[in-house]
Amino acid sequence: MILIIRYLFYLSLMVLSLSGCSPNKALVQNNTPSEPQEIPPIEISEYILGFGDELEISMFRHDDMTKTVRILPDGKIYYPLVGEIKAEGLSAKQLRDKLREGLLKYYVDPQVSLIVTSIGSQKVFVLGEVNKPGVFDLGRPKTVIEAIAEAEGFTHDAKLRNVLLIRGGPSDPNPNYRVLDLEKTLKERDMTQDVSLRKGDIIYVPATEIANVARFFDYIWTIIPARLGIFGYRF
Repeated sequence: MILIIRYLFYLSLMVLSLSGCSPNKALVQNNTPSEPQEIPPIEISEYILGFGDELEISMFRHDDMTKTVRILPDGKIYYPLVGEIKAEGLSAKQLRDKLREGLLKYYVDPQVSLIVTSIGSQKVFVLGEVNKPGVFDLGRPKTVIEAIAEAEGFTHDAKLRNVLLIRGGPSDPNPNYRVLDLEKTLKERDMTQDVSLRKGDIIYVPATEIANVARFFDYIWTIIPARLGIFGYRF
């Protein structure tokens, strides 16, 4: 519980920074509260599988075909009757369809289910005012700008001067955040703002200042895998 409270404290500082105040001034300023901004629903792109992800694959009415597999360094998995199949780079639904296609040789209309039970691959999250928000692979060194490019770039409403990089989470005793001015990177080639990413980093591109802190917390937490429907969800 203490870790959760501490994390919420860090997030509150983060929200104040996004509102255009520096963290030290925001704690003493007495601004008139503005009307809560409407936060649009997140439309997350499909989760893309990567090396190290653990999957549970099953087939309706065939308990002997329930298997737990892990994606190997070569990007492949092995499943009975289907054999080796390339899983890395596919969405969970695409892999399910490939497995079903392979099983059609042996079963009539096989009903295949696939659950991502553990994320072992290195992922980052890109949210907010980008054209394709979602979860992206960090299989090679990557910067914030490169991750945003994978999310198909900024929308017209993006606030480039206040892009947020969140590092750490509820289990981290010292989560931290940084507000990046990517306008400097793109216009002035200030590469100090285009930082290198680490596993689990969250990039949030805001559109307007955030007036309702509680709703912003709800928005951020929707990227957590369990809330995304990654864990325990059958594809």
